[in-house]
Amino acid sequence: MAALPNFRIDTASDESGTTIKLAGELDSATCGGLVERFEQLLTDRPGAIAIDLDGVTFIDSAGLRAIIMIERAAREREIAATIRTPTGPVAELLQLTGIREHVELTPRVGEPPSPMPFTERVELELARDPNAPALARAELREALGGGAGEGDRATLTLLTSELVTNAVIHSVAGAGDTVGLRITTYPNRVRIEVSDPGSGFEVGNLPSRPRDFGGHGLVVVEGLSSRWGTTRAGSGAGFCVWFELDLAGTAAGELAADEPAESSVA
Repeated sequence: MAALPNFRIDTASDESGTTIKLAGELDSATCGGLVERFEQLLTDRPGAIAIDLDGVTFIDSAGLRAIIMIERAAREREIAATIRTPTGPVAELLQLTGIREHVELTPRVGEPPSPMPFTERVELELARDPNAPALARAELREALGGGAGEGDRATLTLLTSELVTNAVIHSVAGAGDTVGLRITTYPNRVRIEVSDPGSGFEVGNLPSRPRDFGGHGLVVVEGLSSRWGTTRAGSGAGFCVWFELDLAGTAAGELAADEPAESSVA
């Protein structure tokens, strides 16, 4: 099992105000710490507040939502708040997750890809707890190795994290203690499947979401994946949300292998 990435919050104050410096992965498991630190600062009546994201290596819709909440709370209290944005893939994710202000979610199955054998498959059972999204990201990065371009890796990491987060925080009582994750790589695409024993949802019944409330998982998946959808394994047998991402250019060939490999981790 891959190791969890570290997350750190440091604060520094001077006469101009306070800087909250973040490092590591800001997701549904760690964003609460950021909000708590901000609320602690409010009791000290700070001057200006700056949130420095330069050390952030990943951010999901929960992390974005926390930043939006902080900006809004600071504005209501007439406190100047600025965001020091990072560079590289995380900066792209900050832009990509605001892709649509209002959406109507519909699985975009599109044209089915031509059948071909997979090059690698990894199947995992993750404990249904706040660490599951970070573990899923670590396992995905390990499975991909160096075989996808930087942009594709960033998109795959974000979408996988969003689906696992949804499975953890939106599950109903009695849905089981684990979340299933299957990572399948092909020469020209990657398929991710996240499953749990719950009853799932009907995509057509999901409401549109305003941009102010963040990426909301499926909005991001609908906007960034090549195709996605849901499957049911029968009455009481589980629910799966899946997506596929077609790999760009030369990076696709790097995932090819002579013989398919399959592994399973419980």
